[in-house]
Amino acid sequence: MAGKLDSRQKMINMMYLVFIAMLALNIGKEVLATLGVLNDDLESSIVELEASSKASYSQIETNSGKLDYKIAASKVVEMKAQSDAFYNFIQVIKDTLIVGENGENNKYLKQIKDKETGEDITRVAYQEMDKSEVLDDYFFEGEFLTSKGTEYVTKFKDFPTKLTQILDEIEFLEEESKIARTALDGSKGEDGVEIQYDFASAKQDLQNRFKYSDQIVNSEGTTQDFLQYNFYGFPVIASLAKLTKVQSDIRYIENKVLNEILSAIQGKGLNFSTFQTLLETTKPVYYTTDVVDAAIVMGKKDEGFKPDKVELFLNGNPLSESEYFIENGKVVLKKRIGNPGTYDLTGTLSKRNADTQELVSIPVTQKLVIIREPNSAVVSADNMKVFYRGLRNPTSISIPGVAANTIVPSSSNAKFSKTSKGWAAQPTNPRATEMKVSVSGILNGKRKQFDGGTFRILPPPPGKGSVSGMNKVIQTGGSISKTLLANGIITGTKPKDFLYDYEIIVTGFDIKVGNSPAKTVNGNKASRNSKAALDIKSAGKGTAVVISNIKASSKDGDTVTPNYVVESFFLIVN
Repeated sequence: MAGKLDSRQKMINMMYLVFIAMLALNIGKEVLATLGVLNDDLESSIVELEASSKASYSQIETNSGKLDYKIAASKVVEMKAQSDAFYNFIQVIKDTLIVGENGENNKYLKQIKDKETGEDITRVAYQEMDKSEVLDDYFFEGEFLTSKGTEYVTKFKDFPTKLTQILDEIEFLEEESKIARTALDGSKGEDGVEIQYDFASAKQDLQNRFKYSDQIVNSEGTTQDFLQYNFYGFPVIASLAKLTKVQSDIRYIENKVLNEILSAIQGKGLNFSTFQTLLETTKPVYYTTDVVDAAIVMGKKDEGFKPDKVELFLNGNPLSESEYFIENGKVVLKKRIGNPGTYDLTGTLSKRNADTQELVSIPVTQKLVIIREPNSAVVSADNMKVFYRGLRNPTSISIPGVAANTIVPSSSNAKFSKTSKGWAAQPTNPRATEMKVSVSGILNGKRKQFDGGTFRILPPPPGKGSVSGMNKVIQTGGSISKTLLANGIITGTKPKDFLYDYEIIVTGFDIKVGNSPAKTVNGNKASRNSKAALDIKSAGKGTAVVISNIKASSKDGDTVTPNYVVESFFLIVN
């Protein structure tokens, strides 16, 4: 917060804080919980935007050697660097808001017991995110901004300027490139056709979503500094949701620009010499009982196109004129193929040059896949062909001939969620040893049910106990100092060959130092129990220490599952 506050402004600030406190004591709990739900929804939308942008980045990078893509490929790297830098900076701030005093990732995670089932479950206590001190101290120091506060304001102001500059450079470089490819006499070939980028909407969104003003008039009619107006004195969850909204805006702009680039490149004007034949189908796959109505189109589907000569072959056999027709610029097949398999559709489509009347031929090289109608789905657990309890198991699900976006898996003993790479299957019945999967999909315009098979449910393999701290990880049989033993974090490590991404959270354990009786510790540090700490302090060199009965949970994304097994281990005091 730059500059000094007058007495009236200080009084307004104090009244605002009192008002916030009254809300938190009376009706604020429901509001805080609602803000938490909104924050989660924003996080989900970010995941979808990132998945879409990743595919666009990949397409541009893959084609970066082609003339039309070179300029965009060189500049989107800069856009991604700017977007990621700002996004990651905000993520550090968000992590700071929820980190616990003992280093846990989210101190607001709470374990509760379901009164109906008795099951231990984990929830985020949004109702407790009613304080503002953490972000206030992070951004403000008295009447001034901290270095981090100044950095946030600078990055927020600079982001739309930097991205707008990148977009302007793409348009400028494309214009320069077109001029360089155009003959001096004003004539131009295909290489002189300019890609028509239109970033007006993206630039307007940049200004609207990252609007900045040094001073903002608040609801009281007085002015406040930008950062003070947006963040000072707000509950943690409100600030968290605002920061997530900024991250969502970053990814939205990034995705919008990528879509505009690809749309402009793919919409570039073409002449006949650059046309290629394309196969347009009304179904993902054809069955032996279907009439194949695939259409061969020229380039950009010019409805006025009509070839002067058509020669088509299916696996080398010529098609008769009764097996295709020309309509709206397409050569449409009307042939039934009785046997399943892959068929080569070859030949030529020819058009007379308007000036020379010479026939110009375009080759046809396409494939048709004919299969029998399926009666079962294809479901596979990607990791070791089983589903592990408490984890989101990566799963590939497909049905031959059915579009992937219509597939919906289900099971009475598990829940399925969509991921960027497919599906995740999470067993939900704590006593079930197997699960039967059912998959539905739209086949030829109708939704049908398919049998996905039955899969085993197994507990995940136990974690290996260890102590971490002081940039060290001490595993069973290792030598350890008394300081690290007392203050290091007891944790579990996944087996090296277990290809799942999850975290092991230790909440309690027993520790036996030498001949002293075992002490029970609540938490993940021996120093949490004063008697255990005294045993460690009194231990001599070479004393054996056994850590057993480790209580832990597995955390996979937002899913926390209790009773994860971590193996006991022993250490030697040095």
